[in-house]
Amino acid sequence: MLSERGRKEFVRMKLYFDNEYFDGQLLRAVSYTAYGGADIGECFETAGRIKEGDRDSWYEGWTKTADRMNADAQESLKGEHTESARRAYMRASNYYRAAEFEVRDDRKDPRSLQGWQGSHDCFAEAARLFDPAFEAVEVPYEGTTLPGYFFRPDNLGERRPTVITMTGMDGYLEETY
Repeated sequence: MLSERGRKEFVRMKLYFDNEYFDGQLLRAVSYTAYGGADIGECFETAGRIKEGDRDSWYEGWTKTADRMNADAQESLKGEHTESARRAYMRASNYYRAAEFEVRDDRKDPRSLQGWQGSHDCFAEAARLFDPAFEAVEVPYEGTTLPGYFFRPDNLGERRPTVITMTGMDGYLEETY
């Protein structure tokens, strides 16, 4: 716990943007690095194309990077480089998610659905390239179903405890990976 003196001296750590919200969302994107969903260099290169506080610029910047990763993944698959394809799809999924996050408030904006769809589709492509592949599932819940993924640790067929994780309101299914 910070002392009274420590609280007064607290200074926000800045990653890149002066805009705290943009900086926080950049940190969110960068934080996927440890799990293969981001590359720090790609994130900072993307940030360099974004105008401070400009949501359209944010969307365009992340979408451009996501499109490039998606194309890289497809090219890797053509050459049967499945691990490279999986990694590129994982990054593309995160980058499309980052792009969509800034336009999601306007349900009439077609970019929201495009960004979400790109994120979802790229994750689904990556999921099938894992060994074992992730399984898309529908979890029964109060008269309906919730979409999910089942991550099997191996193909031994042993029964094991299952953990169910969920995101918050501003989270994405694919972020639970």
